[in-house]
Amino acid sequence: MEAQSESFNSTVIAALEEKKNWYDTTQLPKIQDNYRLHLVCVNNIIEALSRKSLVNPDPYKKDKKVTSVSSIDDSPFNDNERATQLGIRLSDYQNMLDFVCNYMKFTIEQLTPDKVKKLIDLNATFGWTNLTPNSPKINTRSLANCIIEARNGAQALQAAMINDSIGKTKEALEFINAALKELLDFQRELYKGDVRRLVMDSSDFNKAAFTDAAALIAEIKRLFPSKMPKRTFSNDLIAEIVEEETAPSKDQLRQRVLAKLKTVTTVKNEQKKNTVTTHEILVEAVRILATSSEQYAVVLEKISTNSAVLRDGANSFKDKFARFWRRVFGLPEPEIEYNIVLTDQTTKQTHREKINYTEFFASLNKRTKYYATVANRQSTGYNRVDAQSDEKILEFLNKQLAENARLMQVLTALDDYFKSSAPTLERSKIKGIKPELSFLKSILVKTNQYKAEYLALAEEKEQMRKLGITE
Repeated sequence: MEAQSESFNSTVIAALEEKKNWYDTTQLPKIQDNYRLHLVCVNNIIEALSRKSLVNPDPYKKDKKVTSVSSIDDSPFNDNERATQLGIRLSDYQNMLDFVCNYMKFTIEQLTPDKVKKLIDLNATFGWTNLTPNSPKINTRSLANCIIEARNGAQALQAAMINDSIGKTKEALEFINAALKELLDFQRELYKGDVRRLVMDSSDFNKAAFTDAAALIAEIKRLFPSKMPKRTFSNDLIAEIVEEETAPSKDQLRQRVLAKLKTVTTVKNEQKKNTVTTHEILVEAVRILATSSEQYAVVLEKISTNSAVLRDGANSFKDKFARFWRRVFGLPEPEIEYNIVLTDQTTKQTHREKINYTEFFASLNKRTKYYATVANRQSTGYNRVDAQSDEKILEFLNKQLAENARLMQVLTALDDYFKSSAPTLERSKIKGIKPELSFLKSILVKTNQYKAEYLALAEEKEQMRKLGITE
């Protein structure tokens, strides 16, 4: 009996460590990536509603400092207050998502059960998965009505953007909520694992207690304060441990616990080796990079607005005189140049650089359109990439990754430049692009992961070829 318990303790503790590592390296980064996607979609929706004056974003939004996740106001308000009240709540929600995406640490150690529950509550602020004007919740009902009004009379492109943002945010939150609920269940098993490791595996623990449920509870209670100080004694979870040790069905209960903790990463990797070619992995890396087209499209729209704000703010007599004569003689607008401060992400050193904004914008617009054709597996652009040799695709991918890294530098610097250079009275019109940059960064990380996987498998194949082993 005692030997069986010790063996199960060792097995379950090892399984917990393996799954904890899976959460830290795989699942939690995915949750954070989906939050970033959700934030980008929310930003798009708020901007669309603001343009039609359906909501009035909180003018004091930037003054509100978020230090932890908290619930958004859901108290009733009158219909004539909708634009203001919903605008404030959307701004608060936006602030909270920005904190989650850019300041929260997504690790098992940091995401305590209390924090996970707060995230689930935050996700329920608006019923994104069921936006209906008949919702009993005022936030969801008001947002749904605003979206319906925004669609009415909207241009096809604007309506498509709203629908696309809602569709993507629904998918993102469905994944996030399911993953967070599973995480809560895992946190329960972690607690039980800590009791097993710190209390039951302790040299002070009376192993004879394993033979009786009441004796086992009493022994755990005796050692718990000294072995797990500052931790709450959970009667429910201790009762589960006792059942797994003493109940007639303990073997089935133990198997159920181990099944929940099982990770399939290794199995999936083996399956991938057998079913996916290195060529397919490399092409998928290019396709993933090309999905950045959606974020670049939003960035283009925002920096275009920001540049216009700066141009409109140039109202000296000389500026007005020059614009007048250009209109009179039908002269083209001069090319725009900005002096920006670039930061080297490795050394953190900065240097000034003059960029031709007109050329930069045109180049980014061209890249965005090209990427959009490659992102779709059924497109001609995708098929052209697929038809190339691995060597050509890898060369193309390396070039694109280097160019995108440079783009991230320039866009970050442009974002700072627009915010600091806009006239004081016009700064509220500047559109920040940090959420888009954050999501673009995650796309680059994922692309590099696929590239690394390709290189590892290609190297493995080459080694096997040299040894005379064929698959």
